[in-house]
Amino acid sequence: MRVQRLTVALLVALWSMLAGGARAEMVLNLGLGPEVDSLDPHRSTTIVAGAVLLELWEGLTSFDAAGRTSPGVAARWDTSEDGLVWTFTLRPDARWSDGSAVTAEDFVAGWRRAVTPATGLALPEWVSPLKNAEAILAGRAAPETLGVRADGPQRLVVTLEHPKPDFLIYTAYWPLFPLHRPSLEREGSRFVQPGRLVGNGPFQLAEQVPQSHLRLVRNPHFHDAAAVKPDAVVFHVTEDQQTEMKRFRAGDLQVTRAIPPSQLDWAKANLPESVHLAYQISTFMLMPNLKTAPLGTHVEVRRALSLAIDREALVAKVTRGGEVPAYTLTPPAIDGYAPPPPDWAAWPQARRDEEARRLLAAAGFGTDRPLEVELLYNTSEVYRQVAVALAALWQSKLGVRTTLVNQEFKVVVRRIREQDWPGLVRISWAVPLTSEYLNLLRSRSRLGPGYADAAFDALMADADAAPTLERFHAALARAEAHANDAVPVIPILHQTSRRLVSPRVQGWVDNPLDVHPARYLSLAP
Repeated sequence: MRVQRLTVALLVALWSMLAGGARAEMVLNLGLGPEVDSLDPHRSTTIVAGAVLLELWEGLTSFDAAGRTSPGVAARWDTSEDGLVWTFTLRPDARWSDGSAVTAEDFVAGWRRAVTPATGLALPEWVSPLKNAEAILAGRAAPETLGVRADGPQRLVVTLEHPKPDFLIYTAYWPLFPLHRPSLEREGSRFVQPGRLVGNGPFQLAEQVPQSHLRLVRNPHFHDAAAVKPDAVVFHVTEDQQTEMKRFRAGDLQVTRAIPPSQLDWAKANLPESVHLAYQISTFMLMPNLKTAPLGTHVEVRRALSLAIDREALVAKVTRGGEVPAYTLTPPAIDGYAPPPPDWAAWPQARRDEEARRLLAAAGFGTDRPLEVELLYNTSEVYRQVAVALAALWQSKLGVRTTLVNQEFKVVVRRIREQDWPGLVRISWAVPLTSEYLNLLRSRSRLGPGYADAAFDALMADADAAPTLERFHAALARAEAHANDAVPVIPILHQTSRRLVSPRVQGWVDNPLDVHPARYLSLAP
């Protein structure tokens, strides 16, 4: 009996050793949503690509599991009394995925490339706080004059054009990532391809199959590689939310990008432990092309379309995921900023509808001359349902004839960049940076509706010059109140992240940014 117990103990120990030595590869399969627009950190505008970029690179700061800004490549930093000079001390163990050291010069090179006009930076507002950035982007100064310099291999000195109290959030995003100079010089535009991309994030790009998936593998040279549990992360591309949900139910995905609105009630009843709904700092809006008629020539038309939207009914009956009706471009709850709503936000819907009819008639539209408008939106079940609902209510209340146009995400993004849409386009803006919503309305914006108002630009310049967060918010509120009267965009709702997350996923934290770095996730057996 004693021998038998000993034999069993030995077998258990041997099995544990063998199992430990042959640990199965831990692979996270995540829903990405639509195809990425670009993996070049200077040429991407989308949060879809951002989910991948944040795994491949790391900025001076980064995001933790709860979406909070935390130290990244920078171990610490100091700020001058006037808020114009930031000095970052880099961590000595920061490494590129080829094992070479990440230095201050890598940030200088990356940021200079960002502002070089030939690069075609997709998010210029992210670099605009840097001294001379606007002049360089406009071709009036050389990239070498940008307010960034290396003071030794681990010391980066940044000079701003104006104070930026939330600058540490900017440094966590991809336009301000460092770049591996040898691979960029060797590969040119191909430097972001699998096998060529040298990043400094927790993962490396191993494979990219268009319209299928991106496979990332753990970067052994990452400074915190020992704490990164997944061996690989596979981002699965799909614009069909029903298909994504089927793949989740089949066990092919551990996390989805979304939950189809038509399946939300079913998911709550049948997969309650997997449903994650969380308020997201974002604004779902309609953006008119202000360079085309009649939306660009008649503020009455824009105001009428906005007034007629019953936002409360839309979130209660159509989206139904805990979304919040939006009356302002800037969402609430960013660093304590309280965006000023238009006066009519307090009106009952019946009064809004009456005013909408009056305004449309004043602009010359009615039963004899119905307004015709095109609404462009990217492929998504919830976006389609919202578009159909908007077209129906505009028709019933105002006699407006709406043509709905659905195109792939990448196509819609390209058309926005080229200002190539005739009527309205649906977009979502989701960043924890107060001014980046209103920056869409500056006359210099390359992604906005084409709004050009010198008084608004002057008010935004006042915000730029504000030395404290309190004065910054006060100046932004004046600018937003001014823009409300012109209705340059039509806010619809502030979104929620809608995710299915397998109970096996450990380390998932719902947060207002809907940012979930894979380095903090793992899979239970």
